[in-house]
Amino acid sequence: MDAYGFSFAVGAVKPRPFLYRANFELLGMEDSSNLTSDTVMMIGDSEKCDRIGPQAVGIKGFLLNRNGDQDFTDLTAFAEHVLAYNRR
Repeated sequence: MDAYGFSFAVGAVKPRPFLYRANFELLGMEDSSNLTSDTVMMIGDSEKCDRIGPQAVGIKGFLLNRNGDQDFTDLTAFAEHVLAYNRR
């Protein structure tokens, strides 16, 4: 993990775009205009806040659903996905 931002520290809550954009700054990026698929990834348990909100600003958002309906059922699988992507 290269960066992470907490809403209380940034002063915005999901799904406000400012929260996601603040993480670009933490990564040393000015904006999302040069992103490719999966350059910046996040995961959470809210479709609106952790998939749709981040995608609106160029972040690849994944849904954590422990019931197995969506992208990942646990954080270990997500971490393995990120590591596999970085090995390419």
